[in-house]
Amino acid sequence: MIEGTVHVVATGGTISSHFDGTEWIGLTGAELVGELAELPVAVRVTDVASGPSSNLSVDDMAMIVAHVQAAIDQGALGVVVLHGTDTLELTAFVADLLFGSRTSVPVVFTGSMRVHSHNEPDGPLNIVQSIALAASPDARDRGVLVCLNGEIHSARRITKIDATTVNAFTSAPFSAVGKFVQELPRFVSPSQRSAVHTTALEPAVVLLTAYPGMAPELFDLAVAGARGIVLEVFGDLNVPVALWGPIHRASQAGVLVVLASRPYTATFDDDGLALMGAIGAGGLSPQKARLATMAALGSTSDRESAVSFLRLLRDVPSSDSR
Repeated sequence: MIEGTVHVVATGGTISSHFDGTEWIGLTGAELVGELAELPVAVRVTDVASGPSSNLSVDDMAMIVAHVQAAIDQGALGVVVLHGTDTLELTAFVADLLFGSRTSVPVVFTGSMRVHSHNEPDGPLNIVQSIALAASPDARDRGVLVCLNGEIHSARRITKIDATTVNAFTSAPFSAVGKFVQELPRFVSPSQRSAVHTTALEPAVVLLTAYPGMAPELFDLAVAGARGIVLEVFGDLNVPVALWGPIHRASQAGVLVVLASRPYTATFDDDGLALMGAIGAGGLSPQKARLATMAALGSTSDRESAVSFLRLLRDVPSSDSR
């Protein structure tokens, strides 16, 4: 038996959904953990939310992170968060932003793609492996992790790409940072704690997706009253010509404009972006770029400092992370 206690923070999601033959019910975290075979470490469970993770706001995500912090303050060996997979990658990233380099305690997010009452549920094994990972000394000082389907991913990189299979997540173009081998976690590439220091999340940041033929007036409407905007564009941050002017005007008015793209691109700054007054998301997905921009604006006092904050989150593949 490993010395110490792993705290489990349960937040609902598919992993807790059960059809009892008459109606759908939500199982508590204690019920989910209580049905598992003997675990290698003592476990304490707290339920803090229920229902689909698609209902969560950023404030809700920060609340979940606060419960994780409370568990760490109570001396947890590690913390596991049971979470719906729709927004798991986003809450995990919020946790990574808020913790930064301030804790070495393993924090592991997990969930399931199949409901608890499925004849072959994936949730129980995901919980068992996540608890083992949270109790592992090898998981310390690696930032917030996500453990699903036998793989271990960095919260900053993981993305849900399939809503229909247990093999639903990827860190592409990076590889998973680890996997389970004979019931034990094995790390195969580096995963570091975030280098940023987040003190607050600025709510006045919007996310807008550009599309072919988009009227520039829509950008102007979206940016009204915002301190920051993340615009999802094309390819390697290619922007329709019609939006160049609105982006420049927003930047001149003091709005932090961040360009992100559905495909991965590590571009952060170049001459074209500088002319528009924008910066790139540096490899973050549009959704995560919005959260990072909220953290940057909430934790700094001026645009230059916010840009420097975001630069620290730029994620460029190296030869050992592919």
